[in-house]
Amino acid sequence: MAILPATGSAIKMGGVKQAYSNVAPAAGQNISLTGTLGAFIGRASGISTPFSATFGGRTTPYTYS
Repeated sequence: MAILPATGSAIKMGGVKQAYSNVAPAAGQNISLTGTLGAFIGRASGISTPFSATFGGRTTPYTYS
């Protein structure tokens, strides 16, 4: 288990995706906030999601990098 950086820290979408899926995003891959990452926390696509406040400090199954 790993913990994502806290709100206000440098946090990146590719790192969050890898922390939940254990798959590094490909160069140039589009990662949408609610469409891609929201699925990991049960958030429907299209719902307003503040990135750091929603994901910062969460425990994930894989290491954040």
